[in-house]
Amino acid sequence: PTRMYFVLAWFAVCHAAWKDTTTALNGVNATTGNQGRELVMIRTFNPTDAMIERMARIRKELSPEREVVIAVNVPEVRGTLFTASDVQKVLDSQAKLKEKLPPSSMVSYTNSEIKAIFPIMEELELVRFAGIAWNYHDETIYIAKKKFESQYQSRTGEKWKNNGLWVLEEDVEYSGNWNELFDKYSKADFVSSHIISKSFTPPLAVKSSRKFQERYVLEDEHDKIGYVMQTEEHLVKYSARFETLMHQLMEDGVHAHSEYGSPTIATKLGFRVESLDEFEKWRVGNLDVRSWSRSDNHSEKGKELMKERFEAKRSEGEGYLYHPCKW
Repeated sequence: PTRMYFVLAWFAVCHAAWKDTTTALNGVNATTGNQGRELVMIRTFNPTDAMIERMARIRKELSPEREVVIAVNVPEVRGTLFTASDVQKVLDSQAKLKEKLPPSSMVSYTNSEIKAIFPIMEELELVRFAGIAWNYHDETIYIAKKKFESQYQSRTGEKWKNNGLWVLEEDVEYSGNWNELFDKYSKADFVSSHIISKSFTPPLAVKSSRKFQERYVLEDEHDKIGYVMQTEEHLVKYSARFETLMHQLMEDGVHAHSEYGSPTIATKLGFRVESLDEFEKWRVGNLDVRSWSRSDNHSEKGKELMKERFEAKRSEGEGYLYHPCKW
């Protein structure tokens, strides 16, 4: 009897924990993703010539196993933060994309378009020169994916069959085979790097909507304000069902900074979350260099070391991820 009571109690706890999961997934087509290819979206804002060459190479390497789309964040004047002169310089860089890549491989969007779809972003937007897309990747992905699907149907006469999505930034490199890297995580619903838990302090809370705060902040008996899962979103994967759910939640008013929004929701609802581990460290003289960093490697010396290491590993056929590749 005691064991039976324990089992029943355990099921009661599990039912409570999975209640949100069941509700959320009711609207997700279980067959979504059984056919079709994964989409790979490369997000760009102010690409260098080397970055454009990188995009063209990645697109070639991934074809025909995967479809690649370049999502271009078109700049807008933001007072003294981003002047008309600043905008023109970025537009000149973006124009070079059309010289190297076919129009069918690109979609573009602006901050104004994102705000028109999600008015709440007006109050959540942080003061950054690149606007919403810099901090809220999921809303950016939402509009870019919708545009891609429309463009794909116009081009082929067929609807795009969703089989998952990888999103990488313009300054991400991989020295191995991209298809093999993506295949390694084929069973995961959400993939990113360096996922950690963070207390949901006010500086984090202001970057999310009330619906996110009420529904998805994780509970901690030792921390009354709860916690979230935070990650580095330079390279991220969404399974078809998780991507579909994220779109539904945003349409319902659930928004959060992309460093913690999607990994927290995936964790809360019991999706399969995996962390990238294709990184390396090496030493040059007295300097320790990491292949994957949020802020390192921005100096000219750092860029040079990163580029040399990447090219060496690529020629050797060893697969490591590199960021930021700002050359």
